[in-house]
Amino acid sequence: SMSRVSSFAVSVNGSGRTSRTQTAPGVVARTHRSNRFNSHCVGTRPKRKFVVSRNSGPPVSGSVSDAEELELITTVDAPASTSKAGSCAEVVLPSRRVMLAAPPALRLGKTMGALFSLGLVSGAGAEKPAQAATPQVPSISLTPLHKSGALTLHDPLVYNGLATADRTSLGLDGLLPVSVCLPSTEVLRAQAALDACTTQMQKYRLLISLQNTDETTFYTLLNEKTAELLPVLYTPTVGEACQQYGTLVQRPSGLTVSLNDLGKVDKLLANWPHETIKIAVITDGERILGLGDQGANGMGISAGKSMVYAACGLQPHWLLPIQVDTGTENEVLLNDPLYVGDRRRRERGAKYDQLLEELVEALRTRYGRNTIIHWEDFAPRNAFRVLQKFRSAPISAVTYNDDIQGTAAVTVAGTLASVRLLKGELRSQRVLFFGAGQANCGAANLLVLAMMDSEPELTMQEARARIWLVDSKGLVYQNRPEDKLKGLSSDKAPFAVDLATLGGSQSFDKNDLAQIVKASQCTVLVGAAAIPKAFTKSVITQMASQNKNPVIFALSNPTSKAECTAFEAYEWSGGRAIFASGTKFDDLTVKGVGLRAPGFANNAFIFPGIALGSLAVGATKVTDKMFLAAAVTLAALVTEEQLQKGAVYPPTSTIKESAVFVGAGVAAAAVDEGVAREGVCGSGFISATGAKVPSLDGGGADDTCTNWEACVRDFAKTCL
Repeated sequence: SMSRVSSFAVSVNGSGRTSRTQTAPGVVARTHRSNRFNSHCVGTRPKRKFVVSRNSGPPVSGSVSDAEELELITTVDAPASTSKAGSCAEVVLPSRRVMLAAPPALRLGKTMGALFSLGLVSGAGAEKPAQAATPQVPSISLTPLHKSGALTLHDPLVYNGLATADRTSLGLDGLLPVSVCLPSTEVLRAQAALDACTTQMQKYRLLISLQNTDETTFYTLLNEKTAELLPVLYTPTVGEACQQYGTLVQRPSGLTVSLNDLGKVDKLLANWPHETIKIAVITDGERILGLGDQGANGMGISAGKSMVYAACGLQPHWLLPIQVDTGTENEVLLNDPLYVGDRRRRERGAKYDQLLEELVEALRTRYGRNTIIHWEDFAPRNAFRVLQKFRSAPISAVTYNDDIQGTAAVTVAGTLASVRLLKGELRSQRVLFFGAGQANCGAANLLVLAMMDSEPELTMQEARARIWLVDSKGLVYQNRPEDKLKGLSSDKAPFAVDLATLGGSQSFDKNDLAQIVKASQCTVLVGAAAIPKAFTKSVITQMASQNKNPVIFALSNPTSKAECTAFEAYEWSGGRAIFASGTKFDDLTVKGVGLRAPGFANNAFIFPGIALGSLAVGATKVTDKMFLAAAVTLAALVTEEQLQKGAVYPPTSTIKESAVFVGAGVAAAAVDEGVAREGVCGSGFISATGAKVPSLDGGGADDTCTNWEACVRDFAKTCL
């Protein structure tokens, strides 16, 4: 029968077993007997004792048999008006514990008989026991829900692991282990996790996860271990990261702008958490390193470049990685269910340009007209024209393309350092570029500028005659049959070889690289065609036969796309090659030569300094001569000791310091070019912050800066 009972808890314990069930109004709870009491043994055990504790009256004891304890069914159906929070009684039996909310109606089978006899249950004809006054159970005052702690755990700008300060005010009490440590301990913890990884991609995933959760630890670790982590967060691992971007589960690391956002780009920028953006790193993902069209997965490269900026001293909140998603031609991605981008063919029409125009204008309107626009990994069909469009009037943005200008500067820097090692002259070098895309064409143009700068009497035509290009159709030369229909592009045409100047030497295979090397008598061979193993043994032995110390740069990234390895260059040249690559190779001991240090021709030596110098002087434009100044400065940073080992770039461990010196060269060039803020070296006043930078006060006879390195360093210290 159903009976009303006072609010109570029934506890049955014994045999070391306890079970607990809590009910609420309208909930039915069924508790079966213990597995130790099967039906065949019911009634064979003696009755067991139990104790009942109630909300009022003294505890009551009694006994119950197995049969009386077989089944307990509770049905809570009392109206809310009869509920009494906190009232409870407890029945202790030998095998299990059942907790019931107040006030339930219970059906206890034969067990109810024992409860009725104890006066615990009231029903038809049952007498209510006398209510003796007993102390009430202390009530608990509920603390309001504190949501800020959970928000802090997910805020990478505030959360710092066990080193997070002000736990109580942030609502983190109980959400973190009790141990409190210094921020340096969190860095050690991250390093230990990193050391446990067995592949570069595992390290990449771990570091990106750390950046998403604890920026303080991430950037501290990046600054302390720059040389170790750059190959993980940047080239070559970032290429693999872009290919696997759909399997990375971290929060997106930048802003995505798609064709769907035409007319509302500024609303997207308003969603970005930082308002002090100084540099926007923009890609459309069409030509990621040497991997081709990666579509929206190209976000990895924008984020990677931003990390390099941060590693070189620029504030992370100054940086905005942007992926422009206008579709992809990559069939694998279009059919990949994990692809993160817009599943459509690339937009080639007016909407593409409209989206870029709106994006750049929105960036400059919101963050300032001198916001740096950094273009990254655009395909050649767009790279040159986009750069030219946005750097020229009427837009005249502070902009550069790292693939064109950054690669050019790092290539020229390596060439200048090689000339130092050879104790030769730049004008006497003959340079063959294998690959005629944006990287090599940009390098060829900057090299012409460098030659004319070092030898003022040298004409542009004379300088260009010292440079040869090889594209997908072979040697680029005048009146090439393959170019009759469309003609040579404007970036290649100035370097087309006049075969007539070769005399009887023009009868060679224009598609055979070794024969082109011989015909050109080049002293420097630069590869940026993303064709792996293109520098074969025959190519390198030919270079070695015509040069005492052949200069060989295999710049393609990632490693799988490199034209040759450091070992191959040294082995096939008899250890005489001056070698550099876009991927870092370890130092090698060459028989009969000694230790060789392959150069790391990485744009990371250039673009942070370009930005730092431009920002320091408030440049309104980034000119070609500013990039040349960066190249000349970088080459000068290579020590004689490093040159003797064959290294033509500084070690990556010095990349942050190098950025300051490169920035100094860029700042000085900006003033010479007339694009620096007026009076930058006069008053030393930084209008954005109201700060006074001592070394910007000039000091020269004409009140010009006498120490640009100190100028940029003080700017970084004061304003970054």
